[in-house]
Amino acid sequence: MSTNPDPFENDLRALQRRALPPAWREEMLGQAAAQAQRATRTPRWLLASWGVAWAATLVLYFTTPSEPAAPPSVSLTDPALPMLWQQRAAAIEALLAAN
Repeated sequence: MSTNPDPFENDLRALQRRALPPAWREEMLGQAAAQAQRATRTPRWLLASWGVAWAATLVLYFTTPSEPAAPPSVSLTDPALPMLWQQRAAAIEALLAAN
């Protein structure tokens, strides 16, 4: 609150409020209640979509194989390593020659 009242505020305080007609009040309250009832319901299509998404997530979770505990280690000093590279190179050359 200010210590120096504004003349506009004094004019507002001097105005008298009129009561709303009872029919208006009932109409506004009825519309507000109807809007509140409509706003609280979740659409069925949204609930169905969430259900399908959760079902797909669970299916993928339970059907995906788990990763091995430790990846197979390949030593760079393994004598079979050059042979693996040669096999891969031969496979790539075969694919390129086929195209």
